[in-house]
Amino acid sequence: MINNSVSFSRILGQEKAVRFLKGVLSRQRIPHGYLFLGMPGVGKTSTAIAMAQALNCVEPREGEACGRCKPCRGIEDRSFHDLVFLEPENQVIKIEKIRELERILAFKPQFGKYRVTVVREADKMTLEAANAFLKTLEEPPPGNVLVLQASDLSQLMPTIVSRCQKVRFQPIPVPLIASWLAEKKGVDPQKGLLLAKLSEGSIARAVQMLEEEYESKRGECFSRLMELSKLSEGEVLDLALELKGKGRAEQAPIELLFSLWKTWLRDLLLLKTGGPERLLIHGDRLAQLKSGWNAYTIDSLMEALRLLDQAEKDMTGFRNMDLMLENLLLALKRLGTADRAQAVGA
Repeated sequence: MINNSVSFSRILGQEKAVRFLKGVLSRQRIPHGYLFLGMPGVGKTSTAIAMAQALNCVEPREGEACGRCKPCRGIEDRSFHDLVFLEPENQVIKIEKIRELERILAFKPQFGKYRVTVVREADKMTLEAANAFLKTLEEPPPGNVLVLQASDLSQLMPTIVSRCQKVRFQPIPVPLIASWLAEKKGVDPQKGLLLAKLSEGSIARAVQMLEEEYESKRGECFSRLMELSKLSEGEVLDLALELKGKGRAEQAPIELLFSLWKTWLRDLLLLKTGGPERLLIHGDRLAQLKSGWNAYTIDSLMEALRLLDQAEKDMTGFRNMDLMLENLLLALKRLGTADRAQAVGA
C-alpha cells in the first residue's frame, strides 16, 4: 500500500525497522542492497519511500527528511526520476524487467544524490531474472541503492539474500490498525477493531476487507468451510473451480477467504483448548462457533491452520494454483470428515 505523503515518523507500527534505518542513514554508511521482509501491507513500500527522501534530502536531520526541499517534494508527488519501482507482471518478474532496470542503472542519478530502486515482491523473480539481478546486486553502479521487498524468504536465491541488509517488518498491532481505520477511513470503533483483528496485522488486508465488506460476509465464508466435510469430492472440485475463477480476475478475495478461515479455525482451537472467550476474534458469533465444535479435533485444527498458511505462501510463488486449491479443499474436507466420524464413533 503506497502512501503519497511519507516520512519515517508516519510509518505505523515499525519502530524497530525505522530506528535501524535512521541510524544507518545518520552514520552515512549506506549499504547498496536492502531486503525488507514482512507480510504484505505492513509498510515496506512506505518505508522505502521515506528512505529515498532521507537519502536525497537537502537538509536531513537525524536520519529524517525535511519534507520541504525539492527532492522531498518530488519524491512525494512521484516526479522524482531517481525513485524507480520494479513490480511483477502477471505474478512474475521476468528477465526482461531486469534488463530494463540494468539500462536505467547504467546512468548516474539525474537529480538526487542516490537513485533508489524498489523491487516489489522480489520473491516473484523467475530463476533467470534472479540470476541476472544477482550480477547487478553484486556490483551496482555508484549512487544506487536497491531495496528488495519480499514476504517469503524461501522463494529468494540464498546468494541474493546474503548480499542484502535484511530489515524485518512485523505485523502491525491491532490497536494501531483500528485507530488508523477510524482516523483515515472514518470506520466506527467496533467495526474497526473487528477488521483489525481479521487483518492479521496488515493494514492493506484490513482495507481490502473493508472495501469487500467481508465482515458482513463472515457467516457465508464460515459456512463454506464447515460444510466442506459434507460435500462430495466432485462438489469440492466445483468449489475449487469457482475460487480459481475469482483468482484469475483478482487474487485478493481468495487470500481474504483463507485469512477468514484461519481466524475461524483459530477461534475454534481457542474454544477446544478451554481458552477465555474474551480472546475470540469472532466473539459476536459464539453460537455459530459452538455449532462447529465437533467438526475438528485439536490436532486437525492445527493441521488445517498449517495447510492454510502454506496455501497463502503458495499463492505468492510459482506453484500451480489450480492444483493447490484442489488439494487444499480436499485435505480440509478429509480432516473434517475424519473428525466427524471419530465423534460419531465416540
